[in-house]
Amino acid sequence: MGFIGLANRSLILIIGIVIVVVAAGIYYMSTSSGPNGEYVTPTEIVTSPKFMKGEELYVDYCSRCHDAKGVGGVGPALSASNLDRSVIENGDLDEGMPAFKEELSPEEIDAIIDYLSS
Repeated sequence: MGFIGLANRSLILIIGIVIVVVAAGIYYMSTSSGPNGEYVTPTEIVTSPKFMKGEELYVDYCSRCHDAKGVGGVGPALSASNLDRSVIENGDLDEGMPAFKEELSPEEIDAIIDYLSS
């Protein structure tokens, strides 16, 4: 077997690995589990009443500073790793974050956090 045969086998192996990785990513992104570990489809997540309420509250209270997509603006970009319930409730005046504990109930704050974490 010459160099060309070896190159073709390497190319086929690389293509196979890429296909497996892409398929695994698609599968991973299309599955999720609910609070009790049950299977939940992405459609069920984004059409659940709690998700929709969280989205509505986010748009009304958060998007003006954190952007409609949470990528930041006046406030920082938001992600599951930097969501802090205490900061939402009590604010952070050093960072310009107002407190929302008088405007939002604990359930509403939960809905916003769940929305941003999904």
